[in-house]
Amino acid sequence: MSARHQLRALAALWRLGFAEASAYRVALFVWILTSTFPLISLALWAGIARDAPVGDFTQRDFVAYFVGAFLIRQLTSSWVVWDLERQIATGELSALLLRPIHPLLHHLMTNLAALPLRAALAAPLAIAVLVAAGGLQIAPSSLELLVLPLALVGAWLINFSVQLIIGSLAFWITSSSALYELWMTCYVVLSGYAVPTSLLPAGMTTAVRYLPFHAALGFPVELLIGRLSPAELLTGFAVQCCWVVALALAAGWTWRRGARVYGAVGA
Repeated sequence: MSARHQLRALAALWRLGFAEASAYRVALFVWILTSTFPLISLALWAGIARDAPVGDFTQRDFVAYFVGAFLIRQLTSSWVVWDLERQIATGELSALLLRPIHPLLHHLMTNLAALPLRAALAAPLAIAVLVAAGGLQIAPSSLELLVLPLALVGAWLINFSVQLIIGSLAFWITSSSALYELWMTCYVVLSGYAVPTSLLPAGMTTAVRYLPFHAALGFPVELLIGRLSPAELLTGFAVQCCWVVALALAAGWTWRRGARVYGAVGA
C-alpha cells in the first residue's frame, strides 16, 4: 500500500472511531462519570486543608491539582486491553489481520479519535467543580506550557502501550483484563491519582517519580498547574521518554510473539 493510500486508510479509521464514540456518547459520558475519583479526592483533601496547608498544598492547590488530574486522565486513557482481549477470544482479530492496515494502527486511531469527544464531555463537569470551588489558580511557566503537549502525548503512549502489553497476554491466558485491574490498583496509589506524590513519605516520593505511573499522570498534572522547577521538569520529561520507549518496545515484542502463537493454532 502506498503512503497516500495508507494515510487515507488512517483517516478513515479516525472517522470510524469518532463515529463510534459519537454513537455511544452516553456510554462514554457514563464512563467519564465513573472516572471522577480525583474529584472525590478533591473533596476530601480540600476539606482537610481548609484550616491549614497539607504539606506544600493549600486548599486552592488541591483544587487545581485534582481538577487537572481529572482532565489529564480523560485525555490520556484508552481501552485497547478490552477490545484486544475480546478480539483474540472470539476470533475477530483474524479479520483485522487480513486488512492492509496493521491491527495496532487500527486500535491506535480508533482510541485517539475518541479523545476530542471525551474532552468535550468532561470539560463541563470540570468547569462545574471549579465554579463550586471558587475558581482556579495556576501559574505554569512558559517552559512548562511548552513541554505540556509533549507530556500529554507521552502519558497517552504509556497508557496505550501498557494496555497493549496486557491485552496481548490474551494470546496465552483467558482473562488478561484481570491483570489490568492489578495495574490500575498500583496506578491509583502511585500515579498521584488519589494523592499528590509529593505528599507521600519522603523516600517513597523520590522512588515513585521514577515509575511509569507518575510519568503517566502526576508529571503532566504538575506541569499543568506549574509546580515543577526547571530541574524537576527536565528529569520528569527524561523519565517519561525512557518509559515511552521501553514500554513501546515491550508492547511490540509481546504483540509479535502473541500473533505467532495465534497464527500457529490456525487463525
